[in-house]
Amino acid sequence: MADNYDFMPKVVALDDAQRIIDIVNETAQKYGQYYQQHDAWNHEADNLTHRPGTPWSIAHAKGQNTLLSDDDILKYHALERL
Repeated sequence: MADNYDFMPKVVALDDAQRIIDIVNETAQKYGQYYQQHDAWNHEADNLTHRPGTPWSIAHAKGQNTLLSDDDILKYHALERL
């Protein structure tokens, strides 16, 4: 994210910047291996978030760079438990 999306300049001004950075780092450590294994960012079939029926696939069908809707995200994760 730091290399491709200017993450730090976007986050450092936020009040909860450190918490966001910590969450991103924890998530990257936990799931990073899945994206490095198959270079999944460049192969949508291997990308866990880009599979058919995901909020991303629904938004992408509406047009490239369409925002994911909160409703689609909630519907997709409705059966999960915390």
